[in-house]
Amino acid sequence: MNLKRFLAATILILAPVAAVYSVKQSNWGPIMAAPQVRQIGDPHAKVVIVEYSDFQCPSCALVEPAIHNFLETYKGKIRFIYKYYPLTKIHPNSMPAARAADCAGDQKQFWPYHDRLFATQLSWAPLADPTTSFMAIARDVQLDIPKFTSCYADPARVTMIEQDAKEAITREVNATPTFFVGDDRLVGQVFMTDGARSIEKALRQ
Repeated sequence: MNLKRFLAATILILAPVAAVYSVKQSNWGPIMAAPQVRQIGDPHAKVVIVEYSDFQCPSCALVEPAIHNFLETYKGKIRFIYKYYPLTKIHPNSMPAARAADCAGDQKQFWPYHDRLFATQLSWAPLADPTTSFMAIARDVQLDIPKFTSCYADPARVTMIEQDAKEAITREVNATPTFFVGDDRLVGQVFMTDGARSIEKALRQ
């Protein structure tokens, strides 16, 4: 009886950890769970697409129309997950942008904020301090501004973003955007030309 109780307790303790780390195992290594607010598409879809992205990355902005197109074309068949990978050494505003988007996610407005960041990238990317631009986007997507401001000022917000970045490095991601479609890895604008082929391949498996 004592052994059974011990095993039961151990399972209960480990269950949340397993839930976090067992989302998917591919040839490129495990994908940690991402919050629902950073997932879009059918939650039960056969094909999961994971993007490691940087909001200040020009190529990431360029592939956005293709992402929207695939979500519409393969509606009900794919689920898309956004992962943070701010390349802070070359994109100094990428971490603040990720923090802002994550705070928008707290109010269930990650995707509208995500879209606005990419749409206005050329205006805020070169700024010494992009805070005013991020506040304007927060108002555009109708966030609770006091809550957003408090969240954006919290340095602890960086921790989750850095977890995604560490995962990217573990999975041999060295450029943004990098997409994983099943076991296929597509880097940069290749996703625009080869994304459909990889999706179709994953659907057949």
